[in-house]
Amino acid sequence: MIIKNHTIEILIITLTLGLLFYSSDPVLYSDSARYLKGSLNDPPLYSTIIVMMQSAFRTLNSIIILQTLFIGFGIVFFTKTISKYFDLDLLTEEIVAIFLFLPTLKFYNNLLTEALGYAFSLLFVGFVLRLIYNFSIRNLVWTSIFVVSLLLMRNQFIFLYLIVLMLYLGILYISRSKKKLILLAISFIFIIFAHNSLVSLNKYIKKTSFENEILLESESTSIFNFIYIDAVYISSVQDIGQFEDESLKKTFAKIIQEIDSQRALVEYYNGRGHFGISFKIIISESELLLKDLAIQKKTTVNGLKKEISIKLIKSNFKKYLKFLFKKFYDSAWLFIFIPFFMLLAAFISFLKKKTNLTLFLIFLSTFTLSNHSIIYLFGRVQPRYFIYTDFILLIIIFVIFSMFLKIKLR
Repeated sequence: MIIKNHTIEILIITLTLGLLFYSSDPVLYSDSARYLKGSLNDPPLYSTIIVMMQSAFRTLNSIIILQTLFIGFGIVFFTKTISKYFDLDLLTEEIVAIFLFLPTLKFYNNLLTEALGYAFSLLFVGFVLRLIYNFSIRNLVWTSIFVVSLLLMRNQFIFLYLIVLMLYLGILYISRSKKKLILLAISFIFIIFAHNSLVSLNKYIKKTSFENEILLESESTSIFNFIYIDAVYISSVQDIGQFEDESLKKTFAKIIQEIDSQRALVEYYNGRGHFGISFKIIISESELLLKDLAIQKKTTVNGLKKEISIKLIKSNFKKYLKFLFKKFYDSAWLFIFIPFFMLLAAFISFLKKKTNLTLFLIFLSTFTLSNHSIIYLFGRVQPRYFIYTDFILLIIIFVIFSMFLKIKLR
């Protein structure tokens, strides 16, 4: 009976320990250096965890063990939570747990934010579900903590401000209560204060260490880094004339002419992989020239990218909008249409019935759409950036479909 009641825990612990026994050696990528060093442009949580684990255990393996255990805990918590509120049988629980564990095989030992980001996403969505179905201070506190944790893990999660606001308004719409209003307001203020104060504190502490690098920082995590790449990709050599500043004009001319010679602009588009190849070329050809100009003008690389991007997008606005739509369509377009229609159906039902399930579906579909949208608009489209939402969305679709079949077959 004990084994039967804890099947999911035993299953996930076995899989997790199996992975760690297979290998707990960290896999380093180019982005890993940012977290080992502690970049000013990244949220501080992951680099802080690295420093703490290295101080305590003197090895990077400890970080891999920690993030893998967190994933395992997140899967168990999420599976048990949806089982509680959606009344899943043991077989369905096992399918859910195994499916959630699959992406772990790909990134559990990467020294990147994906592993802990995935774990925190599972915990966040799990506590949101509990908060909707069973509003309590405990569930609200944990929801707030994991919102802040995700915001401090990746800049990508900045959209959570809007998602949380929408969620809290939905809770108040279902059950209007002065006490809930006060608690939700306190939670939202705490999220804003905790996130921004900790980011500011991190920058203040590290400012001295990085003061000689501020002008030269490539700022690869900045929003305008990605907007710049999109703006250059859709432009042409004819856009050189858009710039009045002679030094900026000469620098842009060198960049765009070299990129054009390598046929890395949108006018040379020859298939879905073209932008990915062009992405690397644009970064490579821009980096040194923009750093030299930043030193000359006593400004930042990001400031130059912002100025160039605004000029190019203004002169190529229709091309920019068309390109954004193409990025949506050429990537995982199903994960735009599916949550969109889920959101539409859930919203219509929510207005009529005000149920907990419809609010949760509105939250989850908006969570997924926002994650995809922010990547398409302000980032490089890579499958690993979508794991935080897409696997959870698929699981909930599977669970709802299973519930529907049970009702129909009775």
